[in-house]
Amino acid sequence: MIWWLRQRGALGLLPGALLAFVLGVSMTGGVAVVFPSFMGRYAMVTELSNFVSLIPSVSLIACLERRMPSVERSAIRRLDARDIMLVSGFALLVTAVAAGMSLLGSEATLAAARNNLLFCGLALGAWPLMGHRAPLLPVFWMIQAMFLGGRSRDDPYPWVIVTEAAHVTHATVWAAAVFLAGLLSLICFAPRTDR
Repeated sequence: MIWWLRQRGALGLLPGALLAFVLGVSMTGGVAVVFPSFMGRYAMVTELSNFVSLIPSVSLIACLERRMPSVERSAIRRLDARDIMLVSGFALLVTAVAAGMSLLGSEATLAAARNNLLFCGLALGAWPLMGHRAPLLPVFWMIQAMFLGGRSRDDPYPWVIVTEAAHVTHATVWAAAVFLAGLLSLICFAPRTDR
């Protein structure tokens, strides 16, 4: 059990990612940035903390990529099930921490919690197909959210989710749905150990 936790980075990588996320969100909360719109008529204003929300999704893929297939084939317990529990638990922990931070500060932390759920779902869903390239999907989603613009000022397209305000219900529902779909993809298509 300890060698598995060490190998996956649960004792170093994941706590470091959580600390970087908390510090990043607390330091960038309330800082807004505007990027030019290439396709929409209106540029979108977004919180800088939305970029920090990419950190946990990248660390989850780094955690999953630290596998040792030759050693893990001889494992007595199913390590793929433990991997799924580890990464889903960490994604939910980061979301809960950010939601808890919103009680103390601005709404930007609540939007960061929602976006973390979205980005982790995208990365986990893409990992069985893309491997170590899976973090590119959340990064691409963030880029398209910035540069596609919006329908009107402060009104992004519904599928963007990232630049929506924290209190928008459909964005939260879609982020949770993407996370559950990513988790289902991980359960169905992740490489399994022999036992």
